[in-house]
Amino acid sequence: MTSPTVRPTLLTPRFVALVSGVTLYFLGLNMTLSVLPLFVEGELGGTDAQVGIAVSSFGLAAACIRPIIGPLGDRHGRQRLIVSGAIVAGLATIATATATSLGMVIAFRALAGLGEAAVFVGAASAAQDLATDERRGEAASYFSLAIYSSLFLGPPLGEWISETFGNDTAWVLAGGLAVLAASTGIVAPGAPAEPPPKPERRVLLHRAALRPGAVLFLGLLGYTGFLAFAALHAEEVGIANTGTVFTVFALVIIFLRIFAAKLPDQLGPIRTSRISLSCGAVGLAVLAVWTEPVGVYVGAAILAVAQSFLFPALFALVVDDAPDAERSHAISTLSMFFDLAFGLGGPVIGLISDTFDRSTAFAVSAGIATFALAMCGRILGDVTPSTSVREIGPRSRR
Repeated sequence: MTSPTVRPTLLTPRFVALVSGVTLYFLGLNMTLSVLPLFVEGELGGTDAQVGIAVSSFGLAAACIRPIIGPLGDRHGRQRLIVSGAIVAGLATIATATATSLGMVIAFRALAGLGEAAVFVGAASAAQDLATDERRGEAASYFSLAIYSSLFLGPPLGEWISETFGNDTAWVLAGGLAVLAASTGIVAPGAPAEPPPKPERRVLLHRAALRPGAVLFLGLLGYTGFLAFAALHAEEVGIANTGTVFTVFALVIIFLRIFAAKLPDQLGPIRTSRISLSCGAVGLAVLAVWTEPVGVYVGAAILAVAQSFLFPALFALVVDDAPDAERSHAISTLSMFFDLAFGLGGPVIGLISDTFDRSTAFAVSAGIATFALAMCGRILGDVTPSTSVREIGPRSRR
């Protein structure tokens, strides 16, 4: 009689500690989502375009360093990335409390973005390192849940602290959580026993992530308008606690990540991406035309459906196509496209909002998502986990 197959354990103390540290780090990071726009516009007297620049400086800085961070993580281990990145991001966030001009805010946010690039690549790679082949998807789901559970709590918590104790306290506590999270980075893998050989020629971007990254970039451009201006838009339409918009957004994502986690695998990456981009266009359109509190919550919920599945589908393609020794490099390249979308989308959508209004800015964002939907199939072509080796680039099989 054949004994049943026993699946290897994923939720080890080491893995749980890693995910807990990631949750703590992103809780601090997401507290700033509701604090930063109101701080720039209210305390510094900035315009929507300047809010967009302040928000985007974080992503642009991260995008610049991603190509360097990935190979460093492969050669020297994920631990160094997480510990050093969390400390840098945390201290830069704390220093934002001292900012008295837009230039200072941009500088501190850019420095925090450099730290975040290291934390994300190190933590995402470590989560995959600590999982067996048959449980990599589950590990990715837990990792993403850590991010979005902190999005559920972070913005309303940041806004409450800011209103109750002041902006300075909000910045210090947000940064302090990030610094504290650095201590959990010690559970991540250190330097590998056999580091990958140095490539014959230096390649900054991993080929396995280029085509999925292009779809991610187009799909997230409009979404960045929501992240940058949701708090200000919610306040404008009469929502007292603007952080609750992010709470609804995060709740939908958490629910779908738990109860529909297998959907991207069942539908395939291209179909999943198209569904996600369609929901993104609809959600942003709702935000543009339904300028009442209920409309903001409905638009945020529909947009959350889009963000629940787009990144996991494209992430799976990249992880499958990149050899183990190049995992951090591939993940850093994919996440660079996220940063670029975040970095470029903020100022563009902010400029449109200043020139016209926020409803027009959200309408343009919906148009960008629609364009991404039209281009999705052409960019990905017939790329699938089984054929992407041939279509995207070479890999060494695990």
